[in-house]
Order: sequence, then C-alpha cells, then structure tokens
Amino acid sequence: MVPAVFTFLLALFCNLIVGNAWSREIEVQLTYQVQWGDLDIAKAEAAWVFKQDTYTMSGASQTLGIVKKIRDFRGASTLTGNIIEGTFQPVKLQITSISDEQKKQAETIWNPINGAIRTKRNPKIDKEKVFPLRQKLIKSSIDPFSAMLNTLKTIQQIGRCEGNYRIYDGLRTAILSFHDLGVQHLIKDRPSAFGGSTIKCGVVSKPTGGHQIKNRWRKKNKEKDNVVGFISEVESGLFIPVRIEVATPIGKVISRLHMPSLIVTKR
Repeated sequence: MVPAVFTFLLALFCNLIVGNAWSREIEVQLTYQVQWGDLDIAKAEAAWVFKQDTYTMSGASQTLGIVKKIRDFRGASTLTGNIIEGTFQPVKLQITSISDEQKKQAETIWNPINGAIRTKRNPKIDKEKVFPLRQKLIKSSIDPFSAMLNTLKTIQQIGRCEGNYRIYDGLRTAILSFHDLGVQHLIKDRPSAFGGSTIKCGVVSKPTGGHQIKNRWRKKNKEKDNVVGFISEVESGLFIPVRIEVATPIGKVISRLHMPSLIVTKR
C-alpha cells in the first residue's frame, strides 16, 4: 500500500498553476507534510519553473517514522513540458522509486511532432505480477503531473474542478477524473497549515494497466470522496492544492502544504 499511495500522492500534491498575468519566469518551491492522525508518515517536495512556453518540475517523496520502519519508500520525478495554447503537454518524464531496496526506473518521452510515446524501463515489467500495459491506453495519454496542471487551469478559468484524463507515468496507466465538490473554508488545524477559502475536488483514479494483480488495498468501485483535494489561490493567479485527504482501509491520510516552505520567485 505505501509505495502505491505515496507515488500517487507525489503526483497529486506537487502541482500548481500560474496565471497568464505572469509572463516572465516564475519558480515555486513547496513541501507537503503527510500525516496519519498525529503521526508524520511521509513528506513530498517539489520545485517548479514556468516560462512563457515551457515548464519543468523536480520532486521527491519519502516515508517517515513508523511507516519507514515498515516500508522504506523513496520516490523522485523530473518532468519537462511545453505549454501549447494554454494546455500543458509533457515532453519527458523520469521517475525513480526505491521500496525496501528494490529500485524501479522509467523514462518516457512524448514526441511533440507526431505524438509518439516511448519508454525505457529498468527492470522490465513483471507480467506475472502486474496487469499488462496496452498500447491503445498509452496512446494519447499524458503524465499525471500535467493532468493535474490542466485541471488547475480549468479551476482558474471557471472556478470549478472538472477534468478527465488518460494518464501514463511509464509504469502504469489509469483514467484520472476530477469532480467538483463545492467551496469549503479550511480551518488552520496545524501551525504551519493553510487556513481559508478553498475549492474542493474529488479525485478518482481508475487503474487500467501496470498495477499489481494482487492488491488488497484496491477497490473496484471508488467513490468521489475517497481522495479529496482542497485548492486555493495562495497568491494572485497562483492556485495550489493546500490539503489532500486520502481515505484508506487504516484511516484517513492527510497531506498539508507546509506554508512556511512555500517560496515564489519571479524573474
């Protein structure tokens, strides 16, 4: 459960959207603290750079405390992409995960000219342990980070959380859906947490390939409120998930944006 959950959390947490008013380069650094009750169980960090027509990201996540003793997990991602007519389109995604000293790597490139997608993996996918990856589901997909960026762009434009995407990270494919759950005022429940008005998003990820065949944590029918993101405009034109709640069989896991770590640099 831990590697799958926190790989997804990293993809979901470390995303933001910059308004069109910022035509110059902008860099944003942010950290999320992941807790189960009062226990710190993981953290995720990311640095984003947006230019007029391109974007880059480098992120990392790791388990902490008691969860680290049970399952030591570390993940890292780097992404480059193009902004085409306001849409975020990936060019290259590299992901690395180490779980109990087992290392997985994948590098995926989206050809901006013909749309072809190719991936290098190490090790190769074990077809006895995971569902097959089908080319028809990989075709026309984007990475999960860019899918979140495009959803946040929709929030910026219409004030609602909406979007459906075919996503691929080099190891797994899925259908990622975002649903509007209204507006909610968040109470600052930690000294470093965000407090204020947010747009509430339900997130459903439907695995379609590459995920484990034997996974007792996976539900066949996921609800819109199993994963809930709270999005806020923390600065003019800057929309960021300030809180993510994930319902698991062992209770709710909450990730909070660590507000003192938020650094926005405009050039």
